[in-house]
Amino acid sequence: MNLKVVGHTLGKMSLLLSLTLIFPLFISIIDHSPDSKGFFFTILLGIVLGLILSLIKHDSKIGRKEGFAIVGLTWIYLSALGAMPFFFSEVAPTYTDAFFESMAGFTTTGATILTDIESVPRGILFWRSLTQWLGGMGIIILSLAVFSFKGASLFQAEIPGHTPDRILPRLKQTAKTLWFIYAGLSLAEILLLKLAGLSLFDSLIHTFSTMSTGGFSSRNLGIKAYHNPYIETVIVLFMLLAGMNFSLHYRALQKKKLTPFILDPETKSYFGIISISTLIIMFTLCLRMNIPLATAFRRSIFQVVSIITTTVFYNDNFNLWPPLAQGILFLLMFVGSCTGSTSGSIKIGRLIILFKYARRRISKTLRPRQVMQTKVGPSSIPDSVIHEILTFFFLYIVIFAFGALVVMATGEEIFTSIMASAASIGNFGSAFGGVAPLENYASMHAVAKWTLCFLMLAGRLELMTILVLFHPGFWRK
Repeated sequence: MNLKVVGHTLGKMSLLLSLTLIFPLFISIIDHSPDSKGFFFTILLGIVLGLILSLIKHDSKIGRKEGFAIVGLTWIYLSALGAMPFFFSEVAPTYTDAFFESMAGFTTTGATILTDIESVPRGILFWRSLTQWLGGMGIIILSLAVFSFKGASLFQAEIPGHTPDRILPRLKQTAKTLWFIYAGLSLAEILLLKLAGLSLFDSLIHTFSTMSTGGFSSRNLGIKAYHNPYIETVIVLFMLLAGMNFSLHYRALQKKKLTPFILDPETKSYFGIISISTLIIMFTLCLRMNIPLATAFRRSIFQVVSIITTTVFYNDNFNLWPPLAQGILFLLMFVGSCTGSTSGSIKIGRLIILFKYARRRISKTLRPRQVMQTKVGPSSIPDSVIHEILTFFFLYIVIFAFGALVVMATGEEIFTSIMASAASIGNFGSAFGGVAPLENYASMHAVAKWTLCFLMLAGRLELMTILVLFHPGFWRK
């Protein structure tokens, strides 16, 4: 393990984060808000630590171990540094709460300890949403676009999905292209939300949360506060885009056709699940709650897309919906959207492969001598990939159960503990029970909050990048 290159890279990331803090500082200065001191001190701290670490001399080689260490430690370090504005401004009463808010932002989980969002200074609100936008496409992917880091392991350790897709031959080109598409879609949403009547500030806040599938809002009631079908339509459209594989966005732009999406089995399943879920919930709301068809469709499509993309914006309190509608939303929380997207949870691509593999095993039981392959579309899936997915699925359930038990041990009731653990590892923030819409994590014990922070990070980096840091042999030379 080359700790010098790890420290040097952390220093560069510290300087990069300090640069981004200038934007919320500027808003605080315009508002004459006292939280500007917190941003100033955080920027100063980030620059000092960044300069010290970046001056460490090293060779430029980043191996596999160094890649995992850099990614895991960078996310922890930047979440710790990003917590400072919340702590200095006293928006978060303790550093534990500040770190929780920061981690929920960078991992695009959207969980919060804030009880009255509309009373929070605009600079802080901007910062918490900006952390989501930075974490959505990936902090390390941004660093690959900005700096000349050499190490494919950095890309492989952070990029979402079980099959990292390098869309261009060089990593720097791939990183720049992904961020260009991400920023371009973000700009388009900002303009459309501005045309819908939102202020520039609110347009930025909700765009950052939509494209990152994070879910932070500047309003206590979230999107429900606006009661505007046009705003909801714009947000649904961009949640759908954020939940799709960004490498397919690139290929569609390159070919100027929708063919890459049409031919992709995962994208077809994505829209199929959304369509079926929306129809079932729509008719459930109509029949069980006597809601007009048009209103039921508007509520159901928004909530289904919001949940499956793990954004968890809401235009209605789904905690009050009939059991069948709630059950479908609960299942969608564990599905997630496409690999290579900014969403969390298990992802549809993995579930398709597991389904195909299970069907293959059933057929193999009937015909044990027949040679069979697991195929998704025209592609055969190697058994090594299937084994990785099975391992991921097992560890996901184990860590989810562990988190739920720890939260229970701190005194939370069973259902809320299960929902909090699921929401954290799946990066969807809000769920049902005590962590439903309009609720928050403020009253939870500090042990529960630190445990949920670990689950958020493990879920965002898809388990292995974090778990490998705890392996006894990882830090040996």
